[in-house]
Amino acid sequence: MRENSKLRSAVLDTLWNNPVIGMAIYDGETGVLKDANAAFLDLLDSRFRTKKTLGLPIEQCLPEMDLSGLKDIFHRTLSSNLPFHSDLIRLNRPQMGPIQIAMTVLALNLDAGSPRYLLMVASERKPGPALPQFWNILDNQTRHLLARHFHLSARELDIIAECLQGKKNRQIADDLHIGISTVKRHLESAYRKMGITSSRSLPLSILAVLQQMAPAPAELTVMPNSNSQVA
Repeated sequence: MRENSKLRSAVLDTLWNNPVIGMAIYDGETGVLKDANAAFLDLLDSRFRTKKTLGLPIEQCLPEMDLSGLKDIFHRTLSSNLPFHSDLIRLNRPQMGPIQIAMTVLALNLDAGSPRYLLMVASERKPGPALPQFWNILDNQTRHLLARHFHLSARELDIIAECLQGKKNRQIADDLHIGISTVKRHLESAYRKMGITSSRSLPLSILAVLQQMAPAPAELTVMPNSNSQVA
């Protein structure tokens, strides 16, 4: 099928101009924030949410923030070429208080070489009740690893994610709008590929795969830099 360049351009343009979804491009080689849309700039301190900050090292775009945690994520994404996603990044802005954002970081392969640029996609979230840790275990990065390690299909991963929330087959079928026999068939296939016989073995089987990757924080807090002077 021939690529529809006009449609692709329209989709990207719509995302970039979305007032809710913040998008930015980061140059991992030079440490520069190359570009960002208005929604991403709105996440910054009001004194620095200007296009004038772009093209500068990211530390100069956020001069009062300790960015070591974010830069660790950038480095890991570039080196592994695997996406990172978290719904629990808390950004503490001086004089403005904390906000919670969801962020996905993707490596952009613009040429045949190693990835150099990162696409950051962020949206502001209102704080909500803390969920049990296993509810969020199948983020995008974990799904990619499980699919590659066990050769699981997307539907099998969907059903496993439901199982990890303690749901029974009937509830899973209702949530995913499929038949209960379909749920059972996919579960049997997933268990066979993973070498287990029941949902009780799922957490240990998944954690064994996660141990092969660098640990990612369940929650990342970007705090004001202790060396900064707040006016």
